[in-house]
Amino acid sequence: MTIMDEMTILSVNAHQDLKDHSPLAIMTSAEGFTLLLAKTRSATYLVIAQHMGRTISTIELTCVRYAEFVIQLIDDHIRQHPGIQGDELNTHILLKARDHLPRTPLPDNFLGPTA
Repeated sequence: MTIMDEMTILSVNAHQDLKDHSPLAIMTSAEGFTLLLAKTRSATYLVIAQHMGRTISTIELTCVRYAEFVIQLIDDHIRQHPGIQGDELNTHILLKARDHLPRTPLPDNFLGPTA
């Protein structure tokens, strides 16, 4: 698996039933937000953003390291925008994920010698 493969977002807000996932970590953020990391049955990882106990966004990723990185990015955004509401955070997450999804990964050897 290449680094670009590890940084793949598989879905955004596709997981509605969160009971079938194994929690790995819970992080309390500011403003009543909680960020959870969970593993799915298909060995992918979910970042779950909740506000006051209500799920506002889920992001499915292929790699636990990237999921942890995404949690840090979301936490930083919450802390930089005091008073942010759940819907606003969900919109921010959706826009960032949509920006990420169409990116074309670089070839594994893009710095290597040309043929």
